[in-house]
Amino acid sequence: MLTSLMPIRDRRDRVMGYAVSTCPSEPRRTESDADDDANRVVNMVGTLTRLAGRSLVVPITPAVVRQGTITRFASADAVWLLATESLEDAATWRAVDRLLGAGFHFALQGFPDGNPLPPSLVGSTIVLDAARTPPGTLISRVQTLLEAGLRPLVRGVDDRFTRHRVLEAGAPLYSGRLLARGAGAPVNRTTEESALRAITMLAAFADGRPTDASFDAYVHDDPHLAASLLRALGSSSLSVRGPRSVTHALSLLGRDAIMDRLVSVAARLIGEAAHDPEVGFTALRRARTCEQVGAALDSAPHPRMRLLAGLLSTLEFGLGASGSMLAERVTLPSALRDVLLDRRLPLGQLLDVLDALEHGWWEDFVSRCGRIGVAPAVVADAWMGAWRVARDDLGITRNEPA
Repeated sequence: MLTSLMPIRDRRDRVMGYAVSTCPSEPRRTESDADDDANRVVNMVGTLTRLAGRSLVVPITPAVVRQGTITRFASADAVWLLATESLEDAATWRAVDRLLGAGFHFALQGFPDGNPLPPSLVGSTIVLDAARTPPGTLISRVQTLLEAGLRPLVRGVDDRFTRHRVLEAGAPLYSGRLLARGAGAPVNRTTEESALRAITMLAAFADGRPTDASFDAYVHDDPHLAASLLRALGSSSLSVRGPRSVTHALSLLGRDAIMDRLVSVAARLIGEAAHDPEVGFTALRRARTCEQVGAALDSAPHPRMRLLAGLLSTLEFGLGASGSMLAERVTLPSALRDVLLDRRLPLGQLLDVLDALEHGWWEDFVSRCGRIGVAPAVVADAWMGAWRVARDDLGITRNEPA
């Protein structure tokens, strides 16, 4: 079972939870296959909630509800997603009503065109699909749901214009592609420059050559970057109690260890520049995924090159600048310029694979994996493993923003 977790954001662009998207390892043939797939997803919920650290919206089938399978996960921070029309089945509705009374939470997929929803579902989340609904109809449906006391969650919000429209209509929640913040968000130029300086520094040694004195100078010349690096070292599990200075850290740990910590520092700076910690988390998660999966590519690039490719893939969202603009501001080797611009080389194609995975574009995901010669399960497993590593590296706990 291939699995992805897609961020759900509120009106202030804070991540409030994740929508679970899955793809069976084999094509479905019958309705019972779909029920088996749903049961497998339910059995993963405990693991996924611990991994995500946020509430999950989990798609299930009516048969799973009627069987009572989800009662084993009463303590899970999950909202169970059913197709709206499934409530037309009396047995399914009785099971849902009983579970609502027991404290379970449900969301419905699709606008309720038929009979009015029962009072016990007032306040529930209704998922609408922006990609499959005409813009005018989408806005009117959002407003109708709000007036009825329901919470519309609009998925497929893949561009800034659609985001503006659904938020203006009053939608409290949305999900979709990672988007740059609007112009109204203040820009911290100091953080932005430090993020670019960190990227430049990593790029200078991305081919694997040994670090030298120029690396020391890079770190010392940017007080903001140096302070961020020291904070990361002080909170890491490196058996070191707070190096007093960058010079002290370099002499104590060596340049390679500092270079490794710089990857997580750069990711955090990207998130700070975006005013969105999720962007920093995504950057590091992608970096760690590229580090692992990139080893399977033909003529595999150096691990530093792979890590930096993952960071670069989120830079335009963090800084609100196009890939071509960023390529002019940062000196990069050709393989990394390709990540920002064309994605014709293997590393760039790997980032296309991650895009498809993170957005649940399953057919594209499988096709793109075939193009680079890596099994889909290998990429999906590495991506899930990178969640844990990135959370640990950034010191994110369950109660902190992702």
